[in-house]
Amino acid sequence: MTRSSLRPEVLCKWIAVVTTVAVLQGVSAWAEAADCVTTSDAVVKGVTLRSKPSTTGAPVGTLKKGESLPFVSSMPRWVEVRLDSGDSAFVSKTWTDLTTCAAPPVTATPMTPASVGGAGVGYELHAIDVGTGLSVLVRGLDFTLLYDAGSNDDLALGAGNRTMAYLKTLSPPVTKIDHVILSHPHRDHVELLADVVNAFKPHEVWNSGAYNDICGYRNFLFAIAADTGVDYHTATFDEGNEAVPIKAARCYGVDQPDQTLTLKHGKRIGHDPIALGQGAVMTVLYADGSPHASFNENSLVVRLDLGSRRILLMGDAEAGGRQSPTVAPTNASIEGKLLACCAADIKADLLIVGHHGSKTSSRKAFIDQVGARVFVISAGPTKYASVVLPDAEIVDELEALGQTFRTDLNDDTCGDSASKVGPDSDGKAGGCDNVLLTISPAGVVSADYRRVAD
Repeated sequence: MTRSSLRPEVLCKWIAVVTTVAVLQGVSAWAEAADCVTTSDAVVKGVTLRSKPSTTGAPVGTLKKGESLPFVSSMPRWVEVRLDSGDSAFVSKTWTDLTTCAAPPVTATPMTPASVGGAGVGYELHAIDVGTGLSVLVRGLDFTLLYDAGSNDDLALGAGNRTMAYLKTLSPPVTKIDHVILSHPHRDHVELLADVVNAFKPHEVWNSGAYNDICGYRNFLFAIAADTGVDYHTATFDEGNEAVPIKAARCYGVDQPDQTLTLKHGKRIGHDPIALGQGAVMTVLYADGSPHASFNENSLVVRLDLGSRRILLMGDAEAGGRQSPTVAPTNASIEGKLLACCAADIKADLLIVGHHGSKTSSRKAFIDQVGARVFVISAGPTKYASVVLPDAEIVDELEALGQTFRTDLNDDTCGDSASKVGPDSDGKAGGCDNVLLTISPAGVVSADYRRVAD
């Protein structure tokens, strides 16, 4: 099947971990130690790795004497480990020991630290506090990517745009954005994005292609149409010009007449990994631009391979209706489809939690397969229907597995703060609890809050 003939459905392909790294600016270390499985002293040459926790499992490799693999889970007589490919394998407890992992080796010559203002970090991920919404910036020395910029309550545009204000606080400064990704066209993911596209003229824009006739999404499309240098990628249209009819509406006090936008498309979103920069690769694991009852079902799920670490961005991908985390995802849900088709692909070290920590998402079966130990929940005070997210059950689930960071911790006082990013003392919850994750050239993950003022 050619890429141009792909249907708008689940797109899955695993890729090998890329080990070339770049260097950026860092923060305090989170944890260097992790559990690994290594051969016991009784082993002479090696131990067989199997496809299931049984001697009847097919051999899938060998854990040689002195080697180690990341620990995943324990069961009677067997232990689950993660292979370099991201797949799981099983090895006998009789012949192995649980130890502390050594830090991954640096496999490439780092860039000159002086050129970027600091040593020790290969990549940065910023979860920007935009109130009730999501905005995530990822960058290495030679690329910058933004995944969503929207809010349901922190709606100031122009000089008051909270995402734009945050970008101005960074050092080295953000001077270009190579990739903009819109997970899906809900206001809490798109509202602030048109300003970003207009200001930074990204090289590539990625979007499911599902159309939502709200002002934020309309202005997002207007910004793309005005940027003649952008390659626009969706799950619904291949290379060429797409004519998009826009009905008359009044947005932000301005009358917008009936018109037809021309959007210049690059390749349709497909299976292939997309190189971002040194040691950095993006893979779209799920893309669907067809009509659904909820735009959450159009969420682009993206995995970033940054050096030796993986980050999974879920948008508002769901597992079904509001249920306990222990309930399995429905087969028709995005989480269910990804488990069925691409279980190895969703394995990640860091997870930007789906749907703001709602019980519609993050089912145990899915989270266990991801295997992350650092979680970021972007949420705020505005209700979704009758619920303020995140749900306590989801927070409890994730905190039991690792470190969880939230952008809503100071929502009660943030509105009155005279020292935050963007407009101060504005009655809005955004600007206070930004989260910064960094990945060192050795693969060490650091995580902390970045509470700054501009």
